[in-house]
Amino acid sequence: MKKDKDTSVAESLETSVRLLPYLPYLLQDLWALGGSVEDIISLIGDLDLPAKTTRILDLGCGKGAVIIRLAQKFGFNVVGIDAMQPFLKVASEKARAFGVSQLCKFEMGDIHAYVSDRHDFDVVILASLGGLFGSLKKTVGVLRSQIKTAGYIIIDDGYLKNKLRLKRAGYFHYTNHETSIRALTSFGDQILREINTTDLSKRINFDYLESMSRRSVQLAVHHPELANEIQSYMERQKEECEFIDEMIEGALWLLQKKMEDKSCRSLSLPN
Repeated sequence: MKKDKDTSVAESLETSVRLLPYLPYLLQDLWALGGSVEDIISLIGDLDLPAKTTRILDLGCGKGAVIIRLAQKFGFNVVGIDAMQPFLKVASEKARAFGVSQLCKFEMGDIHAYVSDRHDFDVVILASLGGLFGSLKKTVGVLRSQIKTAGYIIIDDGYLKNKLRLKRAGYFHYTNHETSIRALTSFGDQILREINTTDLSKRINFDYLESMSRRSVQLAVHHPELANEIQSYMERQKEECEFIDEMIEGALWLLQKKMEDKSCRSLSLPN
């Protein structure tokens, strides 16, 4: 059975539908909501793409930290899709503050619905949203449908340190490094760069946890009826950070879609 939007978003953010409206409060001190922002900017910058014609898509863009910086630094046209309107409101405000509103487009919507159509971006980014499209192979299949032939895919995720599979909910798609590489290249695309982000991810996760913990105390004071749920959520977040630190090796991958994509070519043939 297809999940409704709120349920899908709540699961992706590891919270409950009831607590979902209060998540922007817990996350108000954070602009970047995950992802190796500086590394992503560096990887894309090294591609030396033309400013005027390059179009970049960020799926699950949050508050726009990555693509606003890309627009500001390189002059790229960027599109961010996210299901949280409060996050997109911040993104629009940040774009104005950075003087790049004319280069940025933010759309509220379900990223699953958005990628059901093909697009022709030059770069697509999926950062810190592992498993939303299923296995890593399925994820690559979805992402490559959003870019031109020879376009680029950025995946900020990871692989298992010591196990072949995990039974934990939300981690079914993770495999070891060797299997992950096979999945990433299963369509014939080339891995141009791989950056280990384990130490960075650990710092980010625990910094986020500290910031959210402070806000959770304030939120519980304002909404005592949610105090137990807020406490449970923060306990899950702490346990999640510890689990990731123990089990997951962080990785940022840059892929280039293969030059000759027969599947795309066949779709353009007349009936």
